Amino acid sequence: MKHKTKFLVFDVNNGPKTVVDSLNVEGEAGWQLASIIAVGDGNHLVAFLTKSWEDTIVNPEEDQKKNISKLWGGSGD
Repeated sequence: MKHKTKFLVFDVNNGPKTVVDSLNVEGEAGWQLASIIAVGDGNHLVAFLTKSWEDTIVNPEEDQKKNISKLWGGSGD
């Protein structure tokens, strides 16, 4: 399994609601908070987020066969 990583920067003057709301939105998209640190003079927070993902091999021909099978009442397996 592989992981994606990204970061968000927050201005602490905007209050904790901004931070919490942003992290909740990211959480709904599958991102998890890995760590959060104060930077500079402490007026900014950097949140590091991770998300698990797997490489999948796309086979358009097999996908088309499954879709046709489902349309005609098959299980698509």
